[in-house]
Amino acid sequence: MNKRGIALLAGLMTVGMVSFAMDDNSEMLTQEQKPLSIFNINDRVRFDENRLEMNGNLHLNENNRLEVRVRSYSNISDTFGSDTGAGTGKGETTNSTEMRMRLYTQTSVENMEVRTELKTNSYEGSANRQYFRVQPTYYLYNENDSFALLRAGFGYTHGTDGSDSYSFTSSSENVYTVNNYFSVEGNVYYDYTFASSSNEKHNVDVEAYAYLNYPLYEGNDVKVTALLEGGMDPYSFGARHFDDLTSVSGSEKGHETYVFYAEPSVKATKTLNENNSVYLQAGYYIETTSDNDKTGTTWKGSSDKYNDTGFVRVGFTSAF
Repeated sequence: MNKRGIALLAGLMTVGMVSFAMDDNSEMLTQEQKPLSIFNINDRVRFDENRLEMNGNLHLNENNRLEVRVRSYSNISDTFGSDTGAGTGKGETTNSTEMRMRLYTQTSVENMEVRTELKTNSYEGSANRQYFRVQPTYYLYNENDSFALLRAGFGYTHGTDGSDSYSFTSSSENVYTVNNYFSVEGNVYYDYTFASSSNEKHNVDVEAYAYLNYPLYEGNDVKVTALLEGGMDPYSFGARHFDDLTSVSGSEKGHETYVFYAEPSVKATKTLNENNSVYLQAGYYIETTSDNDKTGTTWKGSSDKYNDTGFVRVGFTSAF
């Protein structure tokens, strides 16, 4: 392991230990006291790719919660198929693995927690990347499955190709649950990336989502639900340099990007016992992206106005 990798892991361990020590009154909870931890594994198959995902939400003690997510992507075809569009805007799926760990630590300050995150991306045949950041978080509102919060902190990105960078990262994240069937989400992210005087840049991303669910059937330990998800995921204003705000050359594609999508589906869940269930979900995904825009003057759009695909997801969920 190289020196940067050792330093990155040491930093994560140090922040984690500091987080656990922030409150001397933090005690391990009994099984009866602590909220249930969740483990989920699911496999999603689309026309263009297969995504295997494992994720967990582990309550460590009264003040610390750990989220872990591992995703493995594998290519099925170059596009969604000859009759279903020209891909997702990201092009052909690259065989890759993503691992993300997030530690949430409640501080002694009311409504404030610290989020510590480590994410690694491994790509077949290309440079790998690691990302580490720490973000104190203040909740303006958190009640009845709705919340509004502000985050601000610093991050470090390391690429095996030598593309290291540091960044100030911040966000305003908001979720509002209207009722049992409908909720909305809106987020604004601002990042200021700095590695040297020649490539300092800042970026603004805006996300907006709507989620609908409607129960179709429930009985004999089986629940069938109609789901609809859609929105803007995200609209990115590009990585702009401070000395020339009209230039987005710092961004990966050299222009503003966006994704507008909708995903209707039907999900059937079978309850195995009090804490375990399996589910099967099938649906349709459609999107239009900046790569479909034929009016762009600095880049070429794809051959279609939208991209679409069917998908099937099968999964298992356990609470403990």
